[in-house]
Amino acid sequence: MFVTARTAEWRELVGELADALRTVGVDAAATDEALVVDGMTLVPHIAERAHPNPADLRDLVVTARDGSGLVIADRLSEAGRDVLRGAGWGWLDRRGHLRIWRPGLRVETPLPGRDRRKQAKPTNAWTPVGLEVALAALIEPDEAVTARRLAPRIGRSVSATHDSIARFSEVGLIGPRTHLPLLPDLFWEASAHWPDDGWIALPLPIEEVAERVGSDGLVRVDERAATLGGARIPAAGELPARCYVQSPGLLRRVRALVDRDEPVRCWVRPAPIEWIPLNEEHPIDEDHPWAVAHPVLCALRLAADPARGREVVEGWGILPGVGA
Repeated sequence: MFVTARTAEWRELVGELADALRTVGVDAAATDEALVVDGMTLVPHIAERAHPNPADLRDLVVTARDGSGLVIADRLSEAGRDVLRGAGWGWLDRRGHLRIWRPGLRVETPLPGRDRRKQAKPTNAWTPVGLEVALAALIEPDEAVTARRLAPRIGRSVSATHDSIARFSEVGLIGPRTHLPLLPDLFWEASAHWPDDGWIALPLPIEEVAERVGSDGLVRVDERAATLGGARIPAAGELPARCYVQSPGLLRRVRALVDRDEPVRCWVRPAPIEWIPLNEEHPIDEDHPWAVAHPVLCALRLAADPARGREVVEGWGILPGVGA
């Protein structure tokens, strides 16, 4: 639970705390045995985490038997800070915020110079490459998000992938040291930026669309596709299908089927990203000549519509920290 006092790892973390205190004008030094602050000797109980969510922190403070502690993390959300504050705990948020709350020492302050990105020219992390990086990170949330690992998978250059990961690190959605995605923040941020407009209404069911124009590049991303990935959505099969179209030629053929005088039986739109991961448990076959999107992609698309899909995703439990 805690980093054991006086180990090499503990001394490194205590040194990090001393550095943070000195940046706000507090006399602090780290020794092999303790943190010395203004002549006061402290042996802090430290828990290091990458991106703890509020539930993780509640579990930590409830199960800890050492009284108040201190969490050092790459990023702490405001909700997470509230959990720690209510329990009398402190923290070091490496993005630039410190709280040490002990008898005789009460400090809660931003750290000057830690978050220079706030003065930097803002960059857009949510490009198509960025969406692909976020999606890949969410599919494997326990794996390090590195350019050399992701670039071959998403079919992008190492440099473009690296630039995108750097943008996510700048805004605290991927840990600069751990290289792990922050959950659930990365999921909800990605869903908020997920393109879900420009749908084309067709008067034919998906079976006839596939028969008339072919199924090459037709990927189902609707409620039915989500249920195939484990979501619980009543009557999902009765809703008009929704598919991404990956082929420009197929999209042109699909547009020729539009008839605004007929009721909608299927929706299609151009795929918002080039890399579309699939649900490998439901491959294309003769009865269903179209692909099914990976469950995480379906969840992002559903959550893009908060009125219709967020409740479904929260009850799905598709990712740690995202709903159930």
